[in-house]
Amino acid sequence: MAITENAPPVLRQISVRAVMDVLLQSGPTSRAELSKLTGLSKQTMSEVIRTLEESGWVREKGVTSGRVGRTAITYEVNGNAGYAVGIDMGPTTTRIGLVNIVGNIVAEREYLSDRRGGYYLIEQVEAILSQMLTDTGITSENVLVAAVATPGVVDPATGALSMAPNLADIGGIDLGRVLNGRLGCTVVLENDVNAAVIGESWQGCAAAIDSVAFVSLGTGIGLGVLQDGKLMRGASGAAGEISYMPFGADPYADDSLERGALECAIGAQGITELYARAGGVEGTSVRDIMSLAETGDPIATDVIGKVADIAALLIVAVYAVVDPKTVVLGGSIGRHPMIVDRVSLGIEKASRRTIDVKASVLGNRATLVGALAIGLNHVHNLLFSPQILPEQRRLPPPPL
Repeated sequence: MAITENAPPVLRQISVRAVMDVLLQSGPTSRAELSKLTGLSKQTMSEVIRTLEESGWVREKGVTSGRVGRTAITYEVNGNAGYAVGIDMGPTTTRIGLVNIVGNIVAEREYLSDRRGGYYLIEQVEAILSQMLTDTGITSENVLVAAVATPGVVDPATGALSMAPNLADIGGIDLGRVLNGRLGCTVVLENDVNAAVIGESWQGCAAAIDSVAFVSLGTGIGLGVLQDGKLMRGASGAAGEISYMPFGADPYADDSLERGALECAIGAQGITELYARAGGVEGTSVRDIMSLAETGDPIATDVIGKVADIAALLIVAVYAVVDPKTVVLGGSIGRHPMIVDRVSLGIEKASRRTIDVKASVLGNRATLVGALAIGLNHVHNLLFSPQILPEQRRLPPPPL
């Protein structure tokens, strides 16, 4: 039932939303129980169920026994009726997933991003998604929304991407418009770390927590914040671009002005450069540096200690401004157990407040899961919410 065309009255749309919320959260339910849970009359409930059945969004599930031998038909959301796509478009790796309207993730793919960037990345996404749909037997017509998570800031007016130095030749491309034309569905764009905090709040270590800060340490540095369950965006959408905080490295240096002083200090490139300056082998990867630190190598241990101390100061600063219930450390570097432990020790040195720090449990899937959640929420709003009352809706719980 596409509300955007030939929309029924708002009160009927609200009734549809109430029924769908119960079915999505509780599973198969009878009409009598739906009436009880939503407060809708039996007549209204019958009309809503009939409309949803005819539109293909709801189907009969089975029969349940009632009092004194009475039986009742139960109804469930038809998960095959529509899908959302989630895309984590990163500088080194791209991940694509498909989720049905019930919230079940039905397919995922991961592949190396084309280093040439720009339209080559977009063509990759188009080709991989097309193959995924073929492999799963899902038609492109059933894909209703694609949510794309990328580093940087998406200009709300032009759709152009900025503050994304790690994505080659992507600046100036209207990703939303181009991908809409390539994929043939509504496209929603989001910052990758914003998506990650949503992913952890849906299926990760911050589930059911409304105030969360996600600090990502990896190729780049980023922050995503949920306050009262809503993303903190800022006036221009650039909230969370903590790589540009003026500490860790010389904030006036050209590289700091381009990539951000903090990223120059504790991003992947900054760590390898720090290791080389300290006397280590030039070009050693962060993974190898951490492995050396685990074996007690003095140079690597000192470098990781300095990086962790800077990250600890970052978290203390974030905590002072945002006051989250939980801070999630993610990214390829941040979620490493050694980094988490040493950052926690650094926080104890720099603050007398107790700060709850957790390692991301979704790991490198956090941004993809968040993109899927964003796409799914957008699908639910498009289909089942009054268009004059869009909202951030509670997603179905993850399957057991």
